[in-house]
Amino acid sequence: MHRRVWFFAAAFAAVLGLAGSAAAMTAGSNSSSSARVLKAAPFAKAYAAIPRTPAARAAKKTMVFGLEQAVTGFNLGDADENAFYAAIVAGTPILRGNYIIDNKGAYHLDMASKVVATKKSLKITIRKDANWNWLGHKARPVTAADYIYTWQQFIKPTNNVASNVGYANIARAKAHGKKQVTFFWKKGQAFADYRDLFGYIYPGFALKGQQFNDYWHNCVCGNDGHPISNGPFYMSSYTPGQGMVIKKNPKWYGHKASLNSIAFRIITDTNSEIQAMRGGEVDAITPSPESALSTLVHQKNLVYSAVPSFTQEHWDIQVNPESNVRGNWNSLLTKQYIRAAIAYGMNRPSLIKALYGGIAPGLKPLNNTFYEFGAPASGKFAYFKKYNFNAKKAISTLKSHGCTGGPSSPSSGNSKVWTCGGQKTEFRFDTTSRASRVASGQIFKQQLMAVGIKLDVTIHDADTFFGVTLPNTNFDLGEYAWIGGPDPSGFDAIYQCYNAKKNLGGSNYKRYCSKKVDSLIKKGETNFNSKKRTAQYQQAAKITSNALAVIPLYAPPQIFVYKKALKGASKSNNPTLEGPTWNLERWHW
Repeated sequence: MHRRVWFFAAAFAAVLGLAGSAAAMTAGSNSSSSARVLKAAPFAKAYAAIPRTPAARAAKKTMVFGLEQAVTGFNLGDADENAFYAAIVAGTPILRGNYIIDNKGAYHLDMASKVVATKKSLKITIRKDANWNWLGHKARPVTAADYIYTWQQFIKPTNNVASNVGYANIARAKAHGKKQVTFFWKKGQAFADYRDLFGYIYPGFALKGQQFNDYWHNCVCGNDGHPISNGPFYMSSYTPGQGMVIKKNPKWYGHKASLNSIAFRIITDTNSEIQAMRGGEVDAITPSPESALSTLVHQKNLVYSAVPSFTQEHWDIQVNPESNVRGNWNSLLTKQYIRAAIAYGMNRPSLIKALYGGIAPGLKPLNNTFYEFGAPASGKFAYFKKYNFNAKKAISTLKSHGCTGGPSSPSSGNSKVWTCGGQKTEFRFDTTSRASRVASGQIFKQQLMAVGIKLDVTIHDADTFFGVTLPNTNFDLGEYAWIGGPDPSGFDAIYQCYNAKKNLGGSNYKRYCSKKVDSLIKKGETNFNSKKRTAQYQQAAKITSNALAVIPLYAPPQIFVYKKALKGASKSNNPTLEGPTWNLERWHW
């Protein structure tokens, strides 16, 4: 389970999905440390031994998985390396933790045999048969010392961690022998989302002499360069930009892997990736959702899966920017009726059809601002449904609040812009160069102009948008994605009132603030009664949905395509950061 970075949603979105092509990659940090030179064996030599036809690969119990992005390392706790394609390889196949999330978003105990959480502590009992396989060394048990070491890495100030949320709530730890450990919460800081802690464990004993920021850039290895794993596979070879091979770990505690090895071949051109799939060069791919994939949807020898991911593509509406950019901001956005008119003027289903109709039919808009995956287009918690597309209502809403100069009815040829309180309904719209967002900006620009609201669209590269535009609150309307998971607490920092001194609301670039929502979030963070906790978060979701500081769009589909002859792979996929390899040990020909 590797979903730490959803607390840093904007930063991670830049890694996962903000490029316009399949060639995007993470950016790594440089280091002169000797730890960086630890390398797995070259990929080319290992890949040369992999048969070139699916039938021959089946006979040898091996397969080839196509990866559309390169990675810069496999330390999934490092902010520079916690990328989706790194997790597909080094996540659950190699590194395990307390829980695993299945393809339905349900948590299951994994390396922990028992977890007891209270408002005072988190007590973890480790499986007796959980061990480390460090090639060239005698197998060692996974112990309480490994858990304590892992916690210490996440809270060390000099470590470049993707997130220390939850870990920072822990005051101290106590080992009870080798297989049990208790972590004690800081006073008043119990963390109810404890299942998302310790999603992977570091083998401190095998990493002596290295620093966290230098771990596993070129292999998941101990300090002698030999592979190490507590999962069903270990990494046997890797060459940056080319690929990696993982092999069966015979000392793993769980279901023994049915495949002897898997080669992950990096193919950064989407069309080449599709052709490799059609031609039998690769056996599985999980590409970004692009229209060219429609050629694979009905191919007889393939299974094509498209499920909504734990991601919320959305608009942020700037409701209270920083004073240093106030002169560039249209203050009409403080008015709820203005935000409502914008929402009414947006035909979200038509956007989804235009973007994904050929590759993910049936995808619906999201109608809950807090629960990105668990809030379909209709249902009990579809609080945002009241703001579904209604162009006539957009116009009547503006008229009823005394706005003048706009169109009397919706028209695709309209050029009139409303004036409300002396200000025109003309807003800056900023987003990234990802193809779907470029299209979104143009489609919504046309739709909103039809009701008298003008968008001035600016497209940025991901580094500028996430590194400058968002942190400086320098936008009126902005489109990007939040990466999430089954638990709603990942949205806490998105809706908390921003307070830099208290480290609250770090991802609240829209500067929305509600003391009631803050109170509900605080209660939800420490409530271990799941029913009451869900009710508290849903109450917060209802408030934020009505506030209209966010317009939820859709959950981008996660695509998974594989050979029909490859059994055990989950057709329904896994929309969390584990991706389709969450049960890789069960795949077989």
